Amino acid sequence: MKRSFASLTPQEVLALAISLEEEDARIVQEFARQVRRSHPDFAAQLDELRKEEDGHRARLLELYRSKYGDEIPLIRRSDISGFV
Repeated sequence: MKRSFASLTPQEVLALAISLEEEDARIVQEFARQVRRSHPDFAAQLDELRKEEDGHRARLLELYRSKYGDEIPLIRRSDISGFV
């Protein structure tokens, strides 16, 4: 069952943010893989963007663990109604 963003607890919002950073990094990584042969400079830029996303995720994980512990609920973009 989909939930509204407004119904999420602060803990769940942080878990969603972690999930989104991971997903975004994987998307950028896949784009880089697909263009690496034909556009190596662009692929290198995408690799740097992926590293930034990984850094965002790492900081969010650190914040989550300091506030809520190690068990992070699985919340994905597709679980939230109207969420792009």
